[in-house]
Parts: sequence; structure tokens; C-alpha cells
Amino acid sequence: MSESNYDKHKRPYYSDPSPYPEIRVVEPNLHYARLLMDDYAGVVSEFTAISQYLYHYFFSKNIDEKLGKLFENVSINEMLHMEILADIIIMLGGDPQIRGSFSTNNQFWNGKFIYYGDDLCEQLKADIEAEYTAIEEYRKHIQLIDDHHIQAILKRIILDEKVHIRLFNKALFKFCGCTYREGE
Repeated sequence: MSESNYDKHKRPYYSDPSPYPEIRVVEPNLHYARLLMDDYAGVVSEFTAISQYLYHYFFSKNIDEKLGKLFENVSINEMLHMEILADIIIMLGGDPQIRGSFSTNNQFWNGKFIYYGDDLCEQLKADIEAEYTAIEEYRKHIQLIDDHHIQAILKRIILDEKVHIRLFNKALFKFCGCTYREGE
């Protein structure tokens, strides 16, 4: 998939407006592929985020249409991140099965990784926390992966995660009268 195809899947307002860098790697590297498997489908991963936000969408769309659109579009943006990571993992020589590596002991993804919650305010706080944790993981991997192409891609994904934090905090304020870890 070319760079322009990634950009066509972006969700205006729900992702950073800057373009994604070209999706490429310097050379195959199975260790880097294993690191990225945790971002792809580990405990704190794009697959977990997609699943969690879709679960929250199923309930929130009946509370407020815009809130439902928020969860739906953020999960679609996370799907784009997952696709980008899958493409990188393949370029590195890996196999993007729905599993993590280090965070899951190479086990397949599990629905227990999701914060389900039954209170909208707690769900939104958990979603914000998940975005912060994902950013921390991406920053660790930027330090561990000595490939400037992958580093640029991960830095670009972080920009989207920051947008998600801002949007989730905006919803948290609207529906719960508070914010969570705003501006960190």
C-alpha cells in the first residue's frame, strides 16, 4: 500500500493532519518485528485499542451520536495504525499474527486485555490512560529500534494518539465534568 493510500484512510478531526511518512524499513530485522508485535497486538496495542473503543462505541452511540462517532472514528484510526504496523512487521521479516511478543509471552491476543467498564466516565479515563501508555511504549521502541524510517512512523502515530487524548478529554469534560491527565 502506498503512502497516499494510508492518508486516504485517515479520519479528519480524529487524527493529526500531517501526512504519514513513507512506510519502509532500512533492512529486515526480526528483533524489531518482535518489538512491534507488542504495539500491533500485545496487551497495550492497536488491536486492544480497536477492540476497547468499539466496545465503548456500542454503548455510547445510544447516549450521544457525537460520542458514538468519536469512538467509531478513533477505532478506525487505530485500525490504520495496525495496518501500518502489519506492513512494517512484514517488511522486517515478521508475521503479523494477532498476538504480542514480550507482553504476551508470544501468546495470541486475549479479550481480557480490554477495559470494558460499565460507567462512561471510567471508560473514558481508561481510554485516555491507554493512549498515554501506548505513547510510552512507542517512545521506548523509538529508542530501541535503530531504523530512522520506523522511528519516523512511530513518531507520526504518536501524534494521532495525542489527538485521541485531547478528544477523549473533551468528551470526559462534556459528559463527566472533569478531565484526566490533560496536558501531560
